[in-house]
Amino acid sequence: MSPYGPTPTPRPRPPGSPGPDPGPDHRNARIAIISLIVTSMLTVIGIVVSVVVADKDDPSDDGRGGGPTARPFQDDTDGTDHTEDGEDDGLTTAQRELRDSLNPAQWRRESCEPDTVPGAEASLRCTVTTQDPTYGALTTKASISVYGSKSEAQKVFRDYTAGLPDGNCDQQQNVRGVWSENGSDTPAGDAACYMNTTFQYVITCTYYDRPALFAVTGPDFPALNRWWHGLDPIFTD
Repeated sequence: MSPYGPTPTPRPRPPGSPGPDPGPDHRNARIAIISLIVTSMLTVIGIVVSVVVADKDDPSDDGRGGGPTARPFQDDTDGTDHTEDGEDDGLTTAQRELRDSLNPAQWRRESCEPDTVPGAEASLRCTVTTQDPTYGALTTKASISVYGSKSEAQKVFRDYTAGLPDGNCDQQQNVRGVWSENGSDTPAGDAACYMNTTFQYVITCTYYDRPALFAVTGPDFPALNRWWHGLDPIFTD
């Protein structure tokens, strides 16, 4: 109860009727609060727009951390060999032998990690950098596997490429043909390019003189093909 007597009950105003004038001080305070809210909203909108524009302008963004320019795919290594003497690098003896046979001019041997390929005696996935006359250095991950015999490697290749017609991957996709190293006229093995079940493009090839199978995968076929054309001989022996 108020000490000044009963509080009169205010009469309700008709809908839409103006309320009492809050006075200039209240009006100024209300205007200041509204201005502060509007300014904050514009600042947030500006930040969001800036982020979206920056993302769209990033030429290296293809949805997987890479794009079709200087680095077509995400390179998640820093070029440093983190394996100290005597430290377990997680590779088997066969995988180490495979790693040590790779061309160090393009294959970062210290980046190689075990890859699981059914039937292979050893399989690795490594960072590989090639050179393109227009785009410069192109980097991605590639897989290399060795089998017990050349016929085993050829069987795996045929299983993956069954049903593909003969063709040239420079002219079309989803075809099978042959490939040569360093522009030689002598085929080094069979090759194929196709889209796999996860909608990624694949370039894979075999060797006629060794039980090896190579494969590289990516979302952008022109970038993948440019990288492929810059590939030097994979093996050093």
